[in-house]
Amino acid sequence: MKSDNSINSTNAVNATNSVNSDNIANSTTPTNADNLFDNEQTATEATVVNATTEPPKQQRIGKQQRKSDFADFKATFLAPSKLMKRHPVNIEDSVWEKLERIARILGDRDTTVGSYINAILVEHLTMYADDAEIWRKL
Repeated sequence: MKSDNSINSTNAVNATNSVNSDNIANSTTPTNADNLFDNEQTATEATVVNATTEPPKQQRIGKQQRKSDFADFKATFLAPSKLMKRHPVNIEDSVWEKLERIARILGDRDTTVGSYINAILVEHLTMYADDAEIWRKL
């Protein structure tokens, strides 16, 4: 009697190869994408992380939706504003560089890092106002 181990091992190899090829084909990270923050993570590392930690995307985001999202972001965070009664705040240099890059590239001519930071903080305080009140009473 001859065992079916040869057939089973061949099927196992083919199944493994098809799973690996599916993971590679379904990855959505382009290999030559420019990174706004110049992170040191390579595109292949990002592909491996995405393939192992995130489920595949069900719905594709269209160009019109992306433009609409950017317009909302720009109106909320990158609107130029004049700050009155300013106060100095110390932040790390790396954070400052990232904020400056976003304000310079995505913002209008009059957008400053200060106005961008102010808008981020206003949004954060608005979002967590109820929670902060609850936490204060603990």
